[in-house]
Amino acid sequence: MMIRTSAVFLAFLLLLPATGGCAALPISVGLPGGAPQSAPAPDLPPDAAPDPSIIAALNDLVETKDRFFVDLTQAAPGTPLGDMLKLGSPVGYRLRNRYLGLGIPLSEALSRNSDPSFQEKLVTRWDGAPEIRADALVTLAGIPRDLSQFAIYREALMHLDPGVRFGAIEGLGNWGKREQAAPLLTGSADRDSEPILRVQAAAELARLGDPSGLDRLRGFLDNPSWLVKAMAARYLGDLGTGADYDLMVTRLPRETANDFVTAEICIAAIKLFPKKPQ
Repeated sequence: MMIRTSAVFLAFLLLLPATGGCAALPISVGLPGGAPQSAPAPDLPPDAAPDPSIIAALNDLVETKDRFFVDLTQAAPGTPLGDMLKLGSPVGYRLRNRYLGLGIPLSEALSRNSDPSFQEKLVTRWDGAPEIRADALVTLAGIPRDLSQFAIYREALMHLDPGVRFGAIEGLGNWGKREQAAPLLTGSADRDSEPILRVQAAAELARLGDPSGLDRLRGFLDNPSWLVKAMAARYLGDLGTGADYDLMVTRLPRETANDFVTAEICIAAIKLFPKKPQ
């Protein structure tokens, strides 16, 4: 068990502004979960298209994406792959995911082309790799909004793999269509079998402006799982109201079993303090 003062100190460290050196590395912003996202496809003129050789190369990669794989047994210390696997920063984790499987860079490439067949391939070709399909579901939200995507997200929310469902929840939050997304997110927040997915769905509801999302996050603070409580406190810090500052202060003395929860409550309180009526 960590010393309690270390958890509070960690809360302040995590909020310090980056001023240079390693602290100046870019980190993800915008999503409650903090996961780095693929860049949205740029707006191009209707007749704009890459060179045909680029399209042909991408199609070839999609059809033969299992031809190349990373052999982790060759990730010896001192090799580029071995060094990459030791990266622990947010950017480092993203690089590891990107270069351990071809599907993630392909997802980004497919999302940057307006060809409808590419957008279909973005999601339908990754059934064999749930973590890549999850990334594709998030990337899909950056493509200009299309109600046909609704069916894709609804289907993904019923997938057996929780990683795919998590990607669908995150993608729905990015999709931005509250009227269509809210009922799906509400169902996940109330009924998904995985507690952390219920928390994420509540956070996405709150981010879309649905007040029921904040109510659910407050309720998750009483969950027996320390991870659920930590996630709920974090998202309340990002999305909550001034009244939630008092909630964090009240909860702090009660959290004696896990220092991650204590740290997240402290961080949330620091973030919420400016919203508190003075």
